[in-house]
Amino acid sequence: MEVSNIIFIQIVAVGFGYLFFRIVKPKIKSGKKEVYYARLLSAWSLFVSTSYTMRDFAGGPSISTLKIWLMVSIPFAIFAAIIGYLYGKFSK
Repeated sequence: MEVSNIIFIQIVAVGFGYLFFRIVKPKIKSGKKEVYYARLLSAWSLFVSTSYTMRDFAGGPSISTLKIWLMVSIPFAIFAAIIGYLYGKFSK
């Protein structure tokens, strides 16, 4: 693969990560603190996992590469949401 193609694929993967980050991230700090931190950590985890695992999908879209992204991103986001919720609940 050419270097320019690899860079383009990485930019597309980070773009998808940023898109999911913007969708999940809370718009303003309102509501319960637990929910705010749960959504914020989920958004960051989706950004990181999507930026890393979406490279394969952006390089050659297929169902198998989409499944890999789902198998990594969903548990990572759920775990981050639980950690964020607990942090919000027990922080001052």
